[in-house]
Amino acid sequence: MSKYEVEALKDLQASKNRVMTNVVRQIEQRAIPKQSRRWQYSMFTLILTVCIGLFVYAQVNNGDKLSANAVPILDEKIYDMVLQEAIDANESQESINMTFQTLFELDAYYVYAESKNIKFSEKAIAKQMQAEREKLVKSYKESAVFKDGLTRLNLTLDEFFDKYYKANALKWFAQAELMKEYYRKYENSYQMHAYFAVKKEAMDYFTAKYGQQIAYLENKYNVSKPNTSIQYKYGTVVAIEEDRFLVVTGAQKDEIGRLSNEEMINMHTNGVWFPLLAVQQKITIGQNVNVTYSWHVRLNQYDFVANLDEIEISE
Repeated sequence: MSKYEVEALKDLQASKNRVMTNVVRQIEQRAIPKQSRRWQYSMFTLILTVCIGLFVYAQVNNGDKLSANAVPILDEKIYDMVLQEAIDANESQESINMTFQTLFELDAYYVYAESKNIKFSEKAIAKQMQAEREKLVKSYKESAVFKDGLTRLNLTLDEFFDKYYKANALKWFAQAELMKEYYRKYENSYQMHAYFAVKKEAMDYFTAKYGQQIAYLENKYNVSKPNTSIQYKYGTVVAIEEDRFLVVTGAQKDEIGRLSNEEMINMHTNGVWFPLLAVQQKITIGQNVNVTYSWHVRLNQYDFVANLDEIEISE
């Protein structure tokens, strides 16, 4: 796995962290809710977001098949409760869009991993769950507000943990296993490329299988794709490696093969590595291309890693 720190991926998790922060603040500050319904939304948002910390736990081994436990997928009640929390808090439509995408992405990872018969260790999950349960018990003992919230939902701590916490955690484990599978194919892949490749595969499968249900929920909450900052890169394809290709503006064809990638990047003071898999039948070294992208992160002084939204190839 790449050791580069990919700041852009932190941005992709911003909606998860924002929801977590909002919920924690609300639980700590709002001892007496204005409406009992608001308590249900806050608590159910917590059900989703307490699993965010498990995202970093990717060191799981091959083991039993994905659990056959009932895992809610596109559960309208969950979407209603989590998204209503954002609406009641007067968050922007952009924030609501990002929250929806978070829920949508979680469901997609699990469904796609299940379709691929992805396996992970039940023992590893149990160990992590025990640690997380201890944290939850500590919060329960220290927070009368948290305890009152569960009472309002008519749930014991054990029921809360077993019925909701575990199910959502499985979705993050599924995502971690999909990433591991990708790195087995492309060992030196940049983290951004691996993330977007796995996400695209999962989303494509998920939308093909649940298109009508997704469209219904998107229409219900007036959801659209989050706004991104579009950027362009024009240049010559000077290298193809594993799951990526390198574009350098100003590079000449006679430099390819004579100079190293690093020498061309330094000579022309630019270079962007783009993901190859979606366009590998179109791309050859020496072509001039115009690439549209919306995410990037710096590698060295002059070169970047970026996603790929669209590409035009000059004849």
